[in-house]
Amino acid sequence: MTRCALRTGRWVLLVAAVMTLVSAPRCAAAQTRLVAFVGSASKPPMEACKRAYEKLHPDVAVDMTFSGSGTLLNQMVLEEMGDLYIPGSDDYMDKAAAQRAILPATRKIICYLVPMICVQHGNPKHIRTLQDLARPGMSVGLAKAGAVCLGDVSEQILVSAGLLEAVRKNVLTYAASCEQTQQLLQLQEVDAIIGWDSFKAWAPEKIDLVPLEAKYVRVRNIPAAVSVYSKEPRAAVAFIKFLTSTQGSEIFARHGYAVHPPHLTPDTRQQPGPQPRARK
Repeated sequence: MTRCALRTGRWVLLVAAVMTLVSAPRCAAAQTRLVAFVGSASKPPMEACKRAYEKLHPDVAVDMTFSGSGTLLNQMVLEEMGDLYIPGSDDYMDKAAAQRAILPATRKIICYLVPMICVQHGNPKHIRTLQDLARPGMSVGLAKAGAVCLGDVSEQILVSAGLLEAVRKNVLTYAASCEQTQQLLQLQEVDAIIGWDSFKAWAPEKIDLVPLEAKYVRVRNIPAAVSVYSKEPRAAVAFIKFLTSTQGSEIFARHGYAVHPPHLTPDTRQQPGPQPRARK
């Protein structure tokens, strides 16, 4: 092979190498990754928000862990990690603030939740009130108090109605997250659960709603805040701004979540959550 041919071959290889470096995606090396601990009460719209945000900002990846809000808070604090805490209810954000696990100034409300009795589609057991959950032969599913915000709210409602012990006799299982709680109904493992109004939108052909009496309603909200352990606080704040923006609110509304405070009568104003239990 002639020297000219060798030089030409080397030049071609050099050009090819340079073009490969130029055309290679830079985002893989420069990508910002956010770790978000998210209560599963907001799983469907949060997953949609993640996709929309990452499409708008291809240099940012949002890694979400879904579970019960109490479980997630414990994980975040014990491991001292995470950029965002988005529990399924404001009372767990209050607990995070008390533990100094979040930056209070970054706390924002994303949407609102109203507890209701959720029943199988068509309401075959003709459930109308909380008292019906205590009927002999009724099968009930509840979220686990102390681990899931819905569990705390459910327990508070039943205590207020004087029905906690009576309903407990019909409880088949206590779910570890909001997602698992509504799945009990979708899979027809129970006749009813105490859930959020948004569960209807999760499975409209399988879940119907029975409103609670006004005096038992405990309206909550889903908040978001930046964790004190965040390594990307600016990016975390930007993601919260998206969640509370017009586009973010539209995503939540499409998934059946109230993005404006529900109309509250004196009986249905937001009540404080139950006090933390003493741990043995």
